[in-house]
Amino acid sequence: MTIEESIQTYLKWKRSHTTVAYDRYKIRLDQFAEFITANHKFNLIDVNGDDVVDFHEAMEQKQYSPATIAYSARILRNFFWFWHGRGKTRFNPKEIIPIRFVNADKDIIDTDDYEILNALLGTETLADIQKKLVINLLWDTGMRISELLDLKLAHINKQESDGLRSAKVRTRKSMKYNQVVWGADTNELLNIYLGIRLSMETDRDELLINPKTGKPFTQRSVQRWMKGLCAEAQIDKNYTPHSFRHAKANNILEQGGNMRDVSVILRHVKPESSFAYTHLCVKRHQKLAGKFVTSRKPKKPILTIPSPKSFISQLDPLLIELLQQRQAMLSA
Repeated sequence: MTIEESIQTYLKWKRSHTTVAYDRYKIRLDQFAEFITANHKFNLIDVNGDDVVDFHEAMEQKQYSPATIAYSARILRNFFWFWHGRGKTRFNPKEIIPIRFVNADKDIIDTDDYEILNALLGTETLADIQKKLVINLLWDTGMRISELLDLKLAHINKQESDGLRSAKVRTRKSMKYNQVVWGADTNELLNIYLGIRLSMETDRDELLINPKTGKPFTQRSVQRWMKGLCAEAQIDKNYTPHSFRHAKANNILEQGGNMRDVSVILRHVKPESSFAYTHLCVKRHQKLAGKFVTSRKPKKPILTIPSPKSFISQLDPLLIELLQQRQAMLSA
């Protein structure tokens, strides 16, 4: 089986259960196939771990970021695990060890900045209502932007007596449905928008529809919104829609939640994924680490030498009198 044939078969299988990953996987696998064939290897069975190492070294020379190279390693590991299970490859995919890169300096939106951005948007125009609704839903739920843009009207539940409202969202990565919950203030804003949304001339069922095209908004559109709002608010931070997801994780921990709470609310397939969110908030990390820093107070000297006056004041009055008489005799 040639490299090209193996990639086509794998991508066909990949597309059967996930759509977004297909496009990303195809870019890297086609790039890998081009690299391998340029080195005169055309069949899958001839590829080994050294070829994968050489490929990623070539990416480094082309100045790809460490995060991109790490993602490429995960793609190739999954690809070769697929064919390893079918007995079509000789080397063990365990040789491919992808490193998870997380930027510790990632900007995480805090409550103050959220309030500033929210205050910029009113409810007078449809554009502002949609942007305001997006910000509030992301803040309350910690949804991925892809989950929010895929949210269907039919999947939004009725408001509960306590003011909370929930919906089913599907994660593109796992294609599983999970529940998200938001508060009464966000729901009030949602009701304002729904009055407009139900009158739109479109056959689409998604909640957030671009009135100009009649189609759902793209992730790129929301990213531009965020950039524009930050510029208008004079917030010098690189906030993205995903910044709200990190903020949700930190808010849960700040309010006394634990890692299990983070995993459940953010709907992580693997619980260990939740730990990637815990160290990103610099302020929270400093506060936590400060509790376990031993303060070194200056030690008191074992022997202190008092001044003459303080030393004399501590002596018995009779002894003081004798000393004064002796000093008078010596001075005479």
